[in-house]
Amino acid sequence: MAFVKRVVAFSLLALAVAPFVSASTLATRTTKSASKSCSKGEFYFERKDCCLSTTTPTHTPTPPSGKSCPTQWYWHTDYGCCVPSKPVPTPSGPSGSTPPPQCGKNSQWEEALLCCTPTPSKPTPTPKPSSTPKQGNGNGHHYKRAPVSRDVPACPKGLDACPISGLLGDFECLDTSVELESCGGCASTGQGQDCTAIEGAWNVGCNSGSCKVYSCFAGYKLSSDGTSCIAL
Repeated sequence: MAFVKRVVAFSLLALAVAPFVSASTLATRTTKSASKSCSKGEFYFERKDCCLSTTTPTHTPTPPSGKSCPTQWYWHTDYGCCVPSKPVPTPSGPSGSTPPPQCGKNSQWEEALLCCTPTPSKPTPTPKPSSTPKQGNGNGHHYKRAPVSRDVPACPKGLDACPISGLLGDFECLDTSVELESCGGCASTGQGQDCTAIEGAWNVGCNSGSCKVYSCFAGYKLSSDGTSCIAL
């Protein structure tokens, strides 16, 4: 009887521990399967959840105005950002213990945009008030201060503040050079285009602020310029 009790107790303990072991194993397998799903000659780029070729294209697209790519990175039109030419570590921690990619002179790395943007210029010092007394009356000195701009950008550099329809005063920060629903400008203000609303379009993209149609639904054919679908 003592032997039977020990077997039952061990079985219950194994069942209690099993879910934790299974969850840990599953997480490991999921991570490994994602990184191993790439073909030979490719590597997994976690930040875009995609596979990239280990061979850098001979002719790489030029980044949009105001953006550039760091050393050993190049502009990828389909993803609308810079991608590495070889595997890179993923930043970790709130401040990112991994050094950021090296941008050119007078530019800085923007992790949210995956590209380099111009370094903001230092604010101009406020001029000192003049000590010349105001002519006329009064015993004290009157100073005239130069006006100082207090405007603060609503969004980080490279992003546009687009009003949210139906919500007065609310807005969202979008990269309108690649944003599908506000391509080329804020669609809520009529400045941009909603690429997903193109009639008959199945697979679309926003490249450098212009909608691009890659495929159409059945009953439609792709236009010669690749910006719309024509009903058959």
